[in-house]
Amino acid sequence: MKQIDLLNGPIDSTLRRFAAPLAISFVVNLLYAWIDLFFVSKLGPSAVAALGISERIWFFTFAVGSGFAVGSGIIIARRVGEGQPESAANTAMQSIVLMFIMGVVLAGLLFIFLDNIQYLLGIKGDVAVLSRYYFTSFIWGVPFNFLIFQINAIIRSAGNSAYPMYILLLSNVINVILTPILMFGYLGTEPMGIYGAGLGTSLSYLTASMFGLFIMFKKFKIFRVNIRTLKPDPEVLKLISRLGIPASVQLMAVSITSMGLAANANLFGTEILSTYIIGLRVDMMVSMSILAVGAAVEIISGQNMGAGNIDRIILYKRSAIKQLTILLLIFGILVFILGDKIGSLFTDDAGIIYEVSIYLKFAVFGYIPFAIGIVCIRIISGAGDYMGSLKIVFFSLILLQLPGAYIFSSLTGNRISIWVSTLISMVFFSIYGYLQVKKKTWVSMKL
Repeated sequence: MKQIDLLNGPIDSTLRRFAAPLAISFVVNLLYAWIDLFFVSKLGPSAVAALGISERIWFFTFAVGSGFAVGSGIIIARRVGEGQPESAANTAMQSIVLMFIMGVVLAGLLFIFLDNIQYLLGIKGDVAVLSRYYFTSFIWGVPFNFLIFQINAIIRSAGNSAYPMYILLLSNVINVILTPILMFGYLGTEPMGIYGAGLGTSLSYLTASMFGLFIMFKKFKIFRVNIRTLKPDPEVLKLISRLGIPASVQLMAVSITSMGLAANANLFGTEILSTYIIGLRVDMMVSMSILAVGAAVEIISGQNMGAGNIDRIILYKRSAIKQLTILLLIFGILVFILGDKIGSLFTDDAGIIYEVSIYLKFAVFGYIPFAIGIVCIRIISGAGDYMGSLKIVFFSLILLQLPGAYIFSSLTGNRISIWVSTLISMVFFSIYGYLQVKKKTWVSMKL
């Protein structure tokens, strides 16, 4: 399977071809959580709560692993654009070893301090016991999950977004097969309950990571194992950390904002909290296309920065905004009109369905501004200025959206103020991001 030429191919069609497998990959990642929830729900409400708590802890590992993978991926993309395959290969191997070691260390620390973490989160009783069962089996998959993050970032940076999709699909299929077998004792195995759910996920990560390594070394000639690239390179590791740390913090900021808004919604009662959670699921489905194009633009920006094609990056920005605007107009109209029907897919409660339809009528107007903001910050981060993109996210979410929603809703005593504040912050996010790209300070970034 050939890499897509991000440096010379036609702008619109190249972006679509590169982003489409990424969109599928994001959906597959979303399915992971839904599949585990579906099977675990058969064990009762305490097991569902335990899974939810474990996922909160897991998101921390996700932020670290995904952030460092993005950081090293940007460096590799830059080296590919510069025509330095040996340097790209060296960065790839350094990052593979670093990520696996980080995964092992993080898994060990979480295992040792799991009781303390549960205590800090206020988790007690059956939920704490079940959470420990799940996490003690799931946690050994963390190093292999880190490998998957890194392998996929490396392959995408080389211009191929299809193989990472296949790796994630394989992982999902194995998870679907193994999880019910291990949980419920099918095929003559011993029933493991929620422990089996975590073990099934861990084994799926292990298998998919081995498949990913095979693809990386077999299909991509520039990535080869040798003693020189396995020896720690302080300069490369320092550069990976320079991009990986702010990338991880950026993901954590998004998570903190989401949890903060959920807490704000909860002040108006369980019905409004349920509305926010359901609305967020709809937003996430719509956002798959936005996040996929953003991830594509990040790699495109890195490669074209390396090749000195700054004007081409701007053309990709215009193309991304244009194509996303058309797609999101269609999605937005459908969501606006069918809000109550969408709400009924998640609940039978008439009050929540009504509130979801109201939420979505505000949310749809934020889709296009959110897309513009994502495209712009990914251009900046792809150029190597992840601190610049982190600043945009921090100001838009932590300093504007989160306190703005709380203050506005407290002053008005109306839950709609939360949705209005979120929309305002999305508009600010898009304008701030667009102006930062236009300033072109990111053009001078050296990696």
